[in-house]
Amino acid sequence: MRFRLSTLMALAALAMTGVMLYLAIFEPQVLTEYAAFLSFILLLFVVGIIFARFEESELSSKEVALIGILGAIIAASRIPFAALPNIQPCTFLIIITGLVFGSLAGAMAGATTAAVSNLFFGQGPWTAWMMVAWGMVGIVSGMVGKRLKDEVTVTHVVLLGVVLGLAYNTLMDFSSWLTFYRASPNLFLPTFIAGVPYGILHVTGNVIFAVILGKPVLTLFNRFRRRTRVRYVLEDDGEDAPSPLSSEACPVSTAGNRTK
Repeated sequence: MRFRLSTLMALAALAMTGVMLYLAIFEPQVLTEYAAFLSFILLLFVVGIIFARFEESELSSKEVALIGILGAIIAASRIPFAALPNIQPCTFLIIITGLVFGSLAGAMAGATTAAVSNLFFGQGPWTAWMMVAWGMVGIVSGMVGKRLKDEVTVTHVVLLGVVLGLAYNTLMDFSSWLTFYRASPNLFLPTFIAGVPYGILHVTGNVIFAVILGKPVLTLFNRFRRRTRVRYVLEDDGEDAPSPLSSEACPVSTAGNRTK
């Protein structure tokens, strides 16, 4: 039986999680000593799941190119706001990417944003945490977008900006406690309390970007989605088959073969 790479990555992530839980229960001192290293390995497996799922997907070449372009644009959008503390359009754009293009596209855009933008801001153990955190933002947004379908509004973007902005900062605060303070119980609350102002700024920035740019960006991304959707028709019965990211399709057809 042949396993997919994403399945192997998921099994490895579960195994690493089990190791960390065992150490937390029976060897807490060992976990404290190696928490940063073990968590980093776990994050690599999680990021590996995202990239493996992307590689295994049946996306058309247009969709792959679009996701790559979106990731580069979102990463570049972080640079002009470097002087502002935790106010940046990245989370806002990743949310809309997930809402419009789905969880896989949102996760890839989020992971790519962290990896590429940190070439400018500086790489470190925080990069893997940012890739997972922004990937999570894209995945959750894609799940919400799947339920809402074509009824996504600016209000939804604002609400997701608040909820996912807080979730992102909470995860990053946890990473600081785990990586830089070696999971010291005495520094758990102080670490999260110190991150509250940055979380508020992050959420405020998400709301501002959503209110000002939410409608035009949603319109633009929906237009891109319509242009990249592929539809094919079987010659024998003429039944339509949906593209991998959506049940919608643009009026492009081939005789039973997927257009790449």
